[in-house]
Amino acid sequence: MATSFKPTAKRSETLATAYHVPNPRYFAWVSIGAEVIYSEPYDTREEADNERRCIEKRLSYELIETMEGEGCYPERAILMEERYQASGRTNGLYSNL
Repeated sequence: MATSFKPTAKRSETLATAYHVPNPRYFAWVSIGAEVIYSEPYDTREEADNERRCIEKRLSYELIETMEGEGCYPERAILMEERYQASGRTNGLYSNL
């Protein structure tokens, strides 16, 4: 997957096709940003897990960096603390940004 932008988030799961039946089939899905890849349904969860890992490997899932993985921006925390100190209050967190 060659993209020039950083995706917002990525997910990878193995899910049942239906939860209300006694022996459901399972499928794998991998989501990177807006792109979603589904596998064919498999009879067992193990087969679907194996297919999920193959899809992840094919897409280089572990190497893709996301905006979600960047975490918190320290500049925002510094701004909030400065405004809290300037307000003169000491009873809570100032978050009027």
